[in-house]
Amino acid sequence: MGKARVRTSVVCLHQGKLLGFRAEDPVSKTKYVFLPGGAIEPEETAPEAAIRETLEETGFQVDVSTSDSVDKEYVFHWKGEDYDCLTIFYRGTLRSPFQAPVHDAEYHQGVVWVPESEIAATFSYSTEILEAITELISPTPGGPS
Repeated sequence: MGKARVRTSVVCLHQGKLLGFRAEDPVSKTKYVFLPGGAIEPEETAPEAAIRETLEETGFQVDVSTSDSVDKEYVFHWKGEDYDCLTIFYRGTLRSPFQAPVHDAEYHQGVVWVPESEIAATFSYSTEILEAITELISPTPGGPS
């Protein structure tokens, strides 16, 4: 059994591209593209954490829709350890195209906008994360497409 983590993440599709960042596991050297997100601090709500983490990891300010969220449980291997994650994924929208400088952890290797056509291949390392992305970027039934 791994370490339990309750976290939040943002699925922000803008002009046909998904916001993320490149990362390399410091132990295994496996390269990933991650959605912005992370731990929910004791003094903040999950949506506040999602907004804060997105700014810290990408330099972009987003708004999140609390009515458009998906919860997923999965195990993720990072830094030689397994983490039992419960992640609340929110649909995010870019507040502004302005990007602030990013000063994040050493494993962070730069912000990336993943074309919609490459999302499945890019996030194939986690079925649950890919499912959350797919659910949140799909047009809402009966809503605008």
